[in-house]
Amino acid sequence: MALLRQLYTNFTSGEVTPLFSARIDAAAYKNGVKDLENFRILAQGGIKRRPGLRVRNNLGALTAATQMVPYVYDEDESYLLVFASNGIMYAFDPNLSTFGINGVSGGAWNSADIVGNLRFAQSGDTMIVVHPDMPMQVITRTSATQFSKSDYAFDTADGYVHQPYYKFVDPAVTLTPQNNSTSNQTITASASIFSSAWVGEEIEYTDSAGTIHHIAVVAYLSGTTITGKFDTAPSNTNARTTWKEQVFSSRHGYARSVAFHDQRLVFGGSKDLPNHLFMSKVGEFFNFDVGTGLDDESIQIQIAENQVSEIKAVESFRHLSIFTSEAELYVPTSENRPLTPSTISVKRQTSYGSSGVNPVDFDGALVYLTKSKGAVREFVFSDLSQAYNSDAISLLSQEMIGTIVDMSAQREAPDQAEAYLYTVNSDGNMAVMVSIRKEQVQGWMQYTTDGLFKGVATVNRRVFVLVERQMPLSGGGSETRLFVEEFDNSYHLDCASKQTSGSATQNWTIPAASGLTNYPDIRNRDVTVKSGNYSLGSVSANNSGEIVLTDAVSEVEIGIPYTPTMTTLPPEFTLQDGITVGQKRRIVRAVLDLNESLNVKTKGTNILIRRVTDDFSLEPSPLTTRKEVYLLGWSSEGTVTVTQDQPLPLTLNGLLLEVEV
Repeated sequence: MALLRQLYTNFTSGEVTPLFSARIDAAAYKNGVKDLENFRILAQGGIKRRPGLRVRNNLGALTAATQMVPYVYDEDESYLLVFASNGIMYAFDPNLSTFGINGVSGGAWNSADIVGNLRFAQSGDTMIVVHPDMPMQVITRTSATQFSKSDYAFDTADGYVHQPYYKFVDPAVTLTPQNNSTSNQTITASASIFSSAWVGEEIEYTDSAGTIHHIAVVAYLSGTTITGKFDTAPSNTNARTTWKEQVFSSRHGYARSVAFHDQRLVFGGSKDLPNHLFMSKVGEFFNFDVGTGLDDESIQIQIAENQVSEIKAVESFRHLSIFTSEAELYVPTSENRPLTPSTISVKRQTSYGSSGVNPVDFDGALVYLTKSKGAVREFVFSDLSQAYNSDAISLLSQEMIGTIVDMSAQREAPDQAEAYLYTVNSDGNMAVMVSIRKEQVQGWMQYTTDGLFKGVATVNRRVFVLVERQMPLSGGGSETRLFVEEFDNSYHLDCASKQTSGSATQNWTIPAASGLTNYPDIRNRDVTVKSGNYSLGSVSANNSGEIVLTDAVSEVEIGIPYTPTMTTLPPEFTLQDGITVGQKRRIVRAVLDLNESLNVKTKGTNILIRRVTDDFSLEPSPLTTRKEVYLLGWSSEGTVTVTQDQPLPLTLNGLLLEVEV
């Protein structure tokens, strides 16, 4: 028998996949764990109880599909927008205690097939919202508490619509005007191409003199004839192949993705032109007139590859980055090569293909989900190779990555050096990654709650989630309710709210919630109560939201508990007679290096985090200390689980295990 010591100085590799269990030679094995749930990895290497979820709004029994997006004007003027498939956009101001403000209704995002797949781009007070089955929308903040919406409308300053055009039919098809006037007239096609859906659209027509005209389609007559009106008189009535249809319409669909880049508005793809890029004139976000190809005029380009690949997203980053169903590309620019109609080119970089989840800017890279939704990759530029790479960042924790439906990134905040990537899986759990690129730190952890995570968004480094919870009804059964909640380091419960009283009392009331309110609707269920550094345990709330505590207190945090859990990987050693893999072992002693902690549990044993000199009649204070626990039992793995069953502070800096083999 040998008594060996395994020291865990950091947990920065996070929870690793079971497929990694034999890699005891890798550094990630020593710094990784078997399970890491409801802890967050710190830059210093330790793990800390994840922030609780402060309830911000109760959306009630909303059954519509939802999608969250940040709307950030500056640090002081920022909002959280929630789009619902009932056509409503809810707007919230995180800086207001009441949180909710006026949103809009009657939006074109009116189906579950649309909501969840919307794409957004913002410049100043204006946000453009797109989906291939929905006319492009404009969301505008009109005051500190008011938003408006409208259909995106192309510029018409010169008497015609400055929009993109394309010839969708056979290039040989001609159009012949009845006369060379600007009055309503019959336009005849050489093939049967027209339908009633053409009415209200525009045709770009170039006559034999090379002059560009625009024809407004007034009426449908037959498959070969329509009634149209020229904006300016054509030079003659010759049959011409030089004509185009408007790109965006109910017939051909609308933009798939959108971005603002180099003072241009960029639409990436459309329903019928999935591999085309459309860029506005410089500084004119509603003008897509290609004109004569001058440097500041609109740009329209097709991504020419072996197969048609659908543009999934366009992102303004170091360059204009393009994510398609088959590849990852970018548009090269430099000080000596600005973005113009004559200089634009698209360079293919990697060939993994992107899913429908929008990429996010995270720790110096664009993070995206692959086509198969099986891997998270980062699209990052290498100064050495002068090219982009797509490295997988989820390989060590592949089991944690399910079908991701939403993703958001949190940059460094005042109280943290780490950057976190939040991904929402279709099963309602969250996979979260910490990254400190300069320190080569990347690790994954899992967040769970008593409910289902449905969406996530970051507003000025504050992380908000949509959570679907089952709430009991007074007559029995339950009702599904949707909450907007915020990760808050000062909270230790989920769906939680805080209250204070001028004097200590045992009786507290959670206000009944209906519609939009900043109080949770957690009536008719058991809730957990915390006051200061005391956990007051579980209490039943009645139909009126009333609870009665055993002790009188002047402040409470009331919510739903969650449990942080960490389980080590089996400690393995190299001995003179070989390695310990497969041998029985016993954890004799565990020493926990704790920071500002009040409660911790391992192997079913609660560890008392109090000094013998403390006055136990007073409220305890979090301690930074080392605590040891002696353990029993032989096993083939010899893992240790560290957990917490009370809503109190907990930070584990490191762990020492004494192992008998």
